[in-house]
Amino acid sequence: MSAYIYPFRELLPSGSDTHRSGPRRSDRIRDGISFEHIEALWRFDRKLRLVCLDAIETVETGLRSRLAYVLGLRDHLGHVHRESLDADACSRPVGPGGRHRDQDAFEHWLTKYEALEYEARNEDYVVHHKRKYDGHMPIWIAVEFFDFGALSRLFALLKKHDQNAIAKDVGVRGGPLLAAWLRDVNYIRNLCAHHSRFWNRQPTYKPGKFNPAQVGSPLVHAAQMEPRHKIYVHLAVLGYLVRGLDPRENWPLTLRTLVKKFPSVPHVSPERDMGFPRGWSDLPLWTMKAA
Repeated sequence: MSAYIYPFRELLPSGSDTHRSGPRRSDRIRDGISFEHIEALWRFDRKLRLVCLDAIETVETGLRSRLAYVLGLRDHLGHVHRESLDADACSRPVGPGGRHRDQDAFEHWLTKYEALEYEARNEDYVVHHKRKYDGHMPIWIAVEFFDFGALSRLFALLKKHDQNAIAKDVGVRGGPLLAAWLRDVNYIRNLCAHHSRFWNRQPTYKPGKFNPAQVGSPLVHAAQMEPRHKIYVHLAVLGYLVRGLDPRENWPLTLRTLVKKFPSVPHVSPERDMGFPRGWSDLPLWTMKAA
């Protein structure tokens, strides 16, 4: 519960040591705070994580089918053929540290892919394909055992025209923007799946500003808005992607209902701690019903 107690600690006097998220707090809990307040915040956070996982499931399944179609149209083994992917993206170094430091991005991807294929070796559809055919599985089969991290990593390696084709289909103008968002969604997915505090987190990946012309009207308000170090922009992007991938999905309304029930707790609020803008609940993104 310590992560949920921290917002209720008294602020240290002005001029004391600070860090990137603002003034430090003392060990003393503010007057008027009870265990029930802390528990209510924890319960809200748990519901928020579960709701976000529902949205990410929609994004994941929708992305699987679109990626498999676009890449498979040119090369059914495009996911393991370097020449079918973007040369510059594939040749980028993975990073200076870690066990994969000698690999480029494509080699790192291939290592990830082979591990996932091995983990899925006992799945019926994998066994069937291995018995009937030799070699790697085509992309439309392989995506079935991809996790979200693998999907986002492969999307980042696609040729730009393939990225753009998928992005256009979900209402985003520009594949690189969608690639950045998928990285962010994968980060959110990991937080939620591992039961980490989420409601007031300052994410590692701060969503960059984008051109309002790159998105449809429901997301225009988030293009240049501040702050961007809190989770509202991430949630807005997630809601926009859900609707783009499945117009019948009412997830934005579900999130709106949950956040409007934010517990009545002193010193915290969605606007202050989550970055929700004033009047957010009346914005088209959160009020428009599914098709």
